[in-house]
Amino acid sequence: MHSLIAMEIVLRDRIPDAGKKPLHQLIKQGAAAGILTARQAEYLDYGRQIRNGMAHGKTTHAAMPPAMAAPMVTTSFAIVSELCAAPA
Repeated sequence: MHSLIAMEIVLRDRIPDAGKKPLHQLIKQGAAAGILTARQAEYLDYGRQIRNGMAHGKTTHAAMPPAMAAPMVTTSFAIVSELCAAPA
């Protein structure tokens, strides 16, 4: 959950006119603008769906099996690291 929150904050900062758009639109815009790869967008959208399930009571636990969580957390970490890196 925290990795998605961090990634959403960075996308809002990097996408022009992000405003209060929902995360699924930010992911789509990020992929269309080349900020995210198609694979990154896929992992993040999957994580978004899990997050929404927990937030709206459809999912009753906050733990994921490592095989499901690892790609989402790794992708979020990579995006935040890349987009927040100091300019070369």
